[in-house]
Amino acid sequence: MNPCLLDLFASTDRMEKFQRNLPSAFDAVKQRLSKGNPAIGILREHVILGFFAAEFGKQSIEIPEYGTQRQYDVVLCGHPLSIKTRTGDGGFKILWTADTEQVDREIRGGFIPEHDILLINIYWGEEKNSVFYIPLVVQKFVLEQMGRANYLSSATGTNNRGIEVSRKAVTALKAHRDTMSMSVNWKVQLFQYPKPWEEWQKFWLESR
Repeated sequence: MNPCLLDLFASTDRMEKFQRNLPSAFDAVKQRLSKGNPAIGILREHVILGFFAAEFGKQSIEIPEYGTQRQYDVVLCGHPLSIKTRTGDGGFKILWTADTEQVDREIRGGFIPEHDILLINIYWGEEKNSVFYIPLVVQKFVLEQMGRANYLSSATGTNNRGIEVSRKAVTALKAHRDTMSMSVNWKVQLFQYPKPWEEWQKFWLESR
């Protein structure tokens, strides 16, 4: 299991800091993008990576080069980790592809979990169990118990193709005794966000 994530869930100070500030950080990301912009997932991921760097040191994170990884987003404290965020409940994407034959192959027998997952469900205006550390051993156990046909589902549609972990599987992953979780109050305190160009004004003012 990942020692940094174990520390996050065991440290009261770190966990409270994460719980307290995550909604505002994700809301700031939402304010910068138009509704439905798929880039929001990447910017949320940057928020989490920034937290890891601030709390555990920049040396604790290693970002894989684009295209070299299959399922993970960062190597945190020596352990590959996939970061998943979504608004509300439901499944989450594990592979994007327009190749329907590849989807069929993965669901029939090609897919095997390879890395731990940090799943964050966003419930604006509510306080709910929202952050889940799902170790690799839990994913393998649930996959074996459910079978690939139930664990995985095909994500269809023009802009939503590939493979997802099914809603039923996500429920089982969250409920497993070895999954760690924390609640988050998603009631954002209102404050004035800087206009997008203001950060670049600061950049130019501070540049030589």
